[in-house]
Amino acid sequence: MTRSSKPFLVNPASPFFGVLSTAVMGALPLIDPSKLTDADRQALHRATAVVTGTYVAVTTGANGWRLPLRIAAGLGAGALAWRFADVGEAFDSRIEEKLRSAGAQYPRAWMAVGAAAATFAGFLMDRAAARTAPIGAFPLVDAEEQVRPLTPEIRDLTMGILRAEETAGAAELLAQLDTAEEVHWGEGRVSSVHFRMREELPKAVPHDQIFPVRARFSTLDGIPLEVVLHVTDGMLDCLVIEYADSEEADGVAQLEDVWPDPSEVVFVVDGPEGKTAVTAG
Repeated sequence: MTRSSKPFLVNPASPFFGVLSTAVMGALPLIDPSKLTDADRQALHRATAVVTGTYVAVTTGANGWRLPLRIAAGLGAGALAWRFADVGEAFDSRIEEKLRSAGAQYPRAWMAVGAAAATFAGFLMDRAAARTAPIGAFPLVDAEEQVRPLTPEIRDLTMGILRAEETAGAAELLAQLDTAEEVHWGEGRVSSVHFRMREELPKAVPHDQIFPVRARFSTLDGIPLEVVLHVTDGMLDCLVIEYADSEEADGVAQLEDVWPDPSEVVFVVDGPEGKTAVTAG
């Protein structure tokens, strides 16, 4: 299997981005614009606009926004920060005065602490969301929908999940798999596969479910993952890699292109007493 990583600078759930963004956002309030020359104030406005735009463009990726929308959001946020820079300065000045009147000896230090805390809280929220999200479940770029044959690897993996245990709906899903193809959006191999098959084929019951059998494996770094089969309206929907243990997750984008060889997986079934390993039939 292979492994690729999104650069940590553009991964809102990576620890490096969390530390860097917290440090930068915390440092900006320490600069007192009233003590700068006009040229320095303009430079500060430009730097603030760039930081704001970059931060928004990166963090909107945690919500699954596609790349053009993220760029537009970043440019819009940067433009607003530049346009209302003077308003922001006046607001900061008012906060500084209120902190001084409340007895704070170093008001800008307290403002820096507040900005850093808010930024770090946002990072923790992105990181928590990344730990519970499927990996690469949706394409992040705009592209035309295309169809291609399933690879033998994906077909065998899906077949193994469906045959591992006698489960309601498995026969219908196996029949669908015989003629299923993969829908993709022009991207390279990612950690989800979306199926398409003939609509007239028999449907599985329950119609909407996460199939109770999963294929468990580990990355080269020992991170436990599971291949999960989603069923929608009684039809094969998608095959997705998810974290088997959310505590191991560093971020959605850090685990891509990690499809296992079918011989490397252990099939586990969800039962009344939790997940139990089974032998594929």
